[in-house]
Amino acid sequence: MSAGQEQYVRFSVTDRVAYVTIDRPQAKNALTKEMYAAIRDACAEAERDDNVDVLVVQGSNGAFSTGGDLKQILEMLDPDPSKVIDYDDYVPFDTLRTVGKPTVALIDGLCMGGGLTLALMCDIRIASDRSRFAIPEAKVGIVDGNLPRLLREEVSPGWLRYWMFTGAPFPASEAFQAGLLSKVVPADQLDAALQKCLTELKSSSREAIKACKRILNEVRPVSRMTDAYISMMRPVVIERLKSFAKK
Repeated sequence: MSAGQEQYVRFSVTDRVAYVTIDRPQAKNALTKEMYAAIRDACAEAERDDNVDVLVVQGSNGAFSTGGDLKQILEMLDPDPSKVIDYDDYVPFDTLRTVGKPTVALIDGLCMGGGLTLALMCDIRIASDRSRFAIPEAKVGIVDGNLPRLLREEVSPGWLRYWMFTGAPFPASEAFQAGLLSKVVPADQLDAALQKCLTELKSSSREAIKACKRILNEVRPVSRMTDAYISMMRPVVIERLKSFAKK
């Protein structure tokens, strides 16, 4: 994990549980590509550590993550849009998805865009009832190839197309009803729900979980970000991003 990003992505191990905590509250835990890389490296570290049975990914201060940092994306796009192409060298999605141990996304607050993609790469997603979700990319003209490929066979078209085409935020209750979440609990019960889940996971066979994950991932494709790159290089999208970033 690079020294400059340790303040925003923290990694710790307690009682055989690895915690990756996104902690950039001043930006609602928006993710720079360096932070994405720090998450990727933390997931790889948890994979290697024989003293880790479970990996938990969480946010801090009222947000899981609001996705990619728009200011950094704009800096890469203007004046040379081709600079955005190296994003695939940083994103942690496939590394997190293929960790051979159970993974849990603990969501309390905002979970949007790339933050939602990150959560969906986890095996289990537990959220507080005050959490809010959104897939806002269409608002600025970006095409996220990962979310529709991950969700098209898990979420009904009525839900998915509405969320993706409008970018409208939706509550945890709706996310649970549509199948995005494993559990939704009152905010003051979130830690208790996590501890119960961790106890249950630790009592299961790690070897069996690893084998089950391999089978489940056979039909859970993760794409490169080509769709996003192509869309982001369009001048009209760059202008939309600039307007959105001002908000």
